[in-house]
Amino acid sequence: MRTTKYLSFLIVLSIFIVGCSKEAKDEAAQLEKELSGEAQMAADSAAVADSLATALAAKAAEEEAAEMEALAQQQAAELAKMPKKPDGDGYTVQVAGCEDRDYATHLVEVFSKRGYEPYITSITVENQGYYRVRIGIFANLADAKALQAELNDKYSLETWVDVTVNSF
Repeated sequence: MRTTKYLSFLIVLSIFIVGCSKEAKDEAAQLEKELSGEAQMAADSAAVADSLATALAAKAAEEEAAEMEALAQQQAAELAKMPKKPDGDGYTVQVAGCEDRDYATHLVEVFSKRGYEPYITSITVENQGYYRVRIGIFANLADAKALQAELNDKYSLETWVDVTVNSF
């Protein structure tokens, strides 16, 4: 009797498992369908995110290029306003040499207000740019030395006389 009960239990359990497995297969298929749909949505979202990131990067690059162009135009306009180096070769008095273009521009304004005609030249030494603030082109050394003495006397500046050639 005990064996009959045990055998009956196994038969009922087998029927239950077979019946459930069809339902389980259907549920698994539905779940797989839903998961593949979510995977597709995730793939689509990733593609949209990639294209959005690419578009944002391109826009940022365009904006940066526009800013750089505007800055270059502004600097060109500022340089156009600056006094030009006088024509000719000879001697000049250098009143300053600095790494900062804005400071060199400030010095040009200061010496212009004092009645001089300063100008800026630039030079690169060992990959470092320098802006030289200079005054005048003199045909002879004596005239350049006279201006040097005047600047040293009036403003206590340590200036020097330099030879300038128009090709520099």
